[in-house]
Amino acid sequence: MTTSETPARRRRARLSAVRGPAGTVCTLLALAAALTGCGSDSDDDAGAPAPAATSRSAEPSPASPTPTKPSSSPSPTAMKPMKPSTPAELRACADGSCTVVVTKGTEIPRADALRAGPFTVSAVGAEGVDLSSVDASGFTSNLLGQRPDQGGPSTVNELSIAVLTIAGDTAKLRLFPAE
Repeated sequence: MTTSETPARRRRARLSAVRGPAGTVCTLLALAAALTGCGSDSDDDAGAPAPAATSRSAEPSPASPTPTKPSSSPSPTAMKPMKPSTPAELRACADGSCTVVVTKGTEIPRADALRAGPFTVSAVGAEGVDLSSVDASGFTSNLLGQRPDQGGPSTVNELSIAVLTIAGDTAKLRLFPAE
């Protein structure tokens, strides 16, 4: 041992080596836990901060957010169910470009040119639309919980599928070539 290397320095050197990527991860996890806070299922809230009391004034202050109008997108259960597409309308989907109304059990034919399908609708409801497909090789694709407000269409191979509306146990889907 040299005079400049003390046991304390060696310990610090080992700790700093551990603090590399693993230390960063541990620090981030500790920070996330601290930001999340601790919850308790007990009714004893001693020591917990009291909820902020909301005050209502006659006029909103300039710093108050202005009330927003509710979204104009329809609620999945607000509309009456639509009339499901006919078998002829569903066959039109074979070219990979159609808009159809489906219910549970509806089969959408394979779009050969886009290498996707056939699809079976396995569920339609407030939680979304579930579609499944098994191709000739046995590969299974599942699109679960597809909704109009999910941020865009889902894509299988070269086919995009967008849920336009859900009404009760029916859904309007748009199938189109992926970009």
